[in-house]
Amino acid sequence: MAFRLREAETVTGIDLSGVAIATATARAGDTKRLQFRVMDAENLEFPNESFDLICGSGILHHLNVNRAYAEVARVLRPSGSAIFFEPLGHNPIINLYRRMTPKMRSTDEHPLLVSDLRRANQFFESVDIKYFHLLSLAATPLRNLKVFGTTLKWLDDADAAFFGAIPWLRKFAWISVMALEQPRSSSVSR
Repeated sequence: MAFRLREAETVTGIDLSGVAIATATARAGDTKRLQFRVMDAENLEFPNESFDLICGSGILHHLNVNRAYAEVARVLRPSGSAIFFEPLGHNPIINLYRRMTPKMRSTDEHPLLVSDLRRANQFFESVDIKYFHLLSLAATPLRNLKVFGTTLKWLDDADAAFFGAIPWLRKFAWISVMALEQPRSSSVSR
């Protein structure tokens, strides 16, 4: 996963929440290159092939992934890239924590499963997924101590080694980063 980015002419942000869009617009000030719109990510109001780069953090796991992938593929230019940072839903310990803290989540939240990740292949020729944070979650109780950074680095390195040596462990990670490229023309409609 390597990208060369050039400076964007414009950056468009969307959110279903008008409050979030108002906050982003206020923070952007008079910057003309930044635009924010209230919009449903499952029904994007942009023309086909509108974007070179699409980024999302914690978005897909609130959506119908088939509709979301189809819309991303539709509005992404053929040479563009889409990058998503998403939680995974296979780890029983993380799932127990989620069940114990329901007020920290929205009702539409469904951390992604391997089957959700695989569906991206229906919409993109190139799907590259990296996995993060399995053993490194053990550093969480140390987050306010000086040893946290060193411990987290060591555990992140151990995660990378384990994920490389034992690929089936990847699905138990907390986070995935997906790079989607080359939208399939059959998935583009409208």
